[in-house]
Amino acid sequence: MENVAITGMGVISSIGSNFDEVNRNFHAGHVAVQAAPWAGDEGLDYAWVSLINDFEPEQWMDQRVITGSDPFTWYAVAAAVQAVEDSGLTDLDPRRTAVIMGSALGGCQSVADAQHGLDTEGPDGVSRKLQLQAWNNMGAAHIALRWDLHGPMLTLSTACASAHDAIGTAARMIEAGIVDVAITGASDSGRSKLQIFSMGKYGMFSQQPDPYKACMPFDVNRTGVMPGEGAGVLVLERADRARARGATIHGRVRGYGSLADAYHPSSPEPNGKWEQVAMEDALADAGMEADAVDALFAHGTATTVGDIAEAKAINRLFAGRGDPLPVASVKGHLGHTAGGAGVFSLFGGMASMKANAVIPNAGTKDVDPIVEFHAVINEPHETKVETIQVNAFGFGGQNASMIVTQD
Repeated sequence: MENVAITGMGVISSIGSNFDEVNRNFHAGHVAVQAAPWAGDEGLDYAWVSLINDFEPEQWMDQRVITGSDPFTWYAVAAAVQAVEDSGLTDLDPRRTAVIMGSALGGCQSVADAQHGLDTEGPDGVSRKLQLQAWNNMGAAHIALRWDLHGPMLTLSTACASAHDAIGTAARMIEAGIVDVAITGASDSGRSKLQIFSMGKYGMFSQQPDPYKACMPFDVNRTGVMPGEGAGVLVLERADRARARGATIHGRVRGYGSLADAYHPSSPEPNGKWEQVAMEDALADAGMEADAVDALFAHGTATTVGDIAEAKAINRLFAGRGDPLPVASVKGHLGHTAGGAGVFSLFGGMASMKANAVIPNAGTKDVDPIVEFHAVINEPHETKVETIQVNAFGFGGQNASMIVTQD
């Protein structure tokens, strides 16, 4: 893949509501963490989360959109507005612009709220707009509505690989000449109490009393996931077209691999076999060897099974390098953003690329001895960063990886 440029970036997250702010907080090792509103319920004594506290949807959309949609849609629209503005595109061709978004959870909190309304008030307690609030495609739908777009519109729901699969699909459409521009990324809200309780019962939650140890990717003392939320959106376009109009090119999508682990509904193959193959597929798509990668941005959930499988895959693929590969996960900064995980990891890579310094794994202090790469901790690691690899692995055996380079 040669001709797919990133010309716009937009983000709504717990560590910033634009890319510049997120960039600064990544490099500063900032951790956005708080006790969940329901902490202590049902035995979840230390329910640490990374939620967005200062988002005002009125700044981004009118009241009709707000009342007729779920927060995951609000975040998607706001991030898309930023990305389109950043791209400098003021005349999107309605038939040559795609909207390809991802979401793992959609409006699940809206469904829970409707069920509560039904239980307490009967049918009058259920909004007539529930389907418009709940369905996963509504983030993409409202983006298309915003710019009156009539090109391909798709929503990918591949668990925590949703963003990667959306961006990869969009890049393929541009590469194939189906569209010239794509608005793409992913969005999820982390405010579903049902989802949080399920994660707690599954043993995924960190039970650390110290909030700043709630998520420690690749740390020998890691104890689990910190849920997060938000949206990340890119504008992709043909690189030749972007150069011709004098656009700022933040980077290029060069390779994408996506495959099924087919091992277990919630656990990866223990040796990371198929995670490694997904990474190899992305490199092959880019026409690169592993030694071309300057830094890797891991899925890195801080769960034992997840970290160990991914570490083994990275160890094998990048064995024999003169200098150990710098690796970082953004989940210690802003939690696990579900379907958005991949695009937030990509933003961590873009932040590192812009500074030639790999951001640190926030929260991580004592790196697991199984790690043979350079898990960056405490402060950014200064090094040339021109080519990055970004991983996103999800429940159901969703394995995806992406290669992004400077222009």
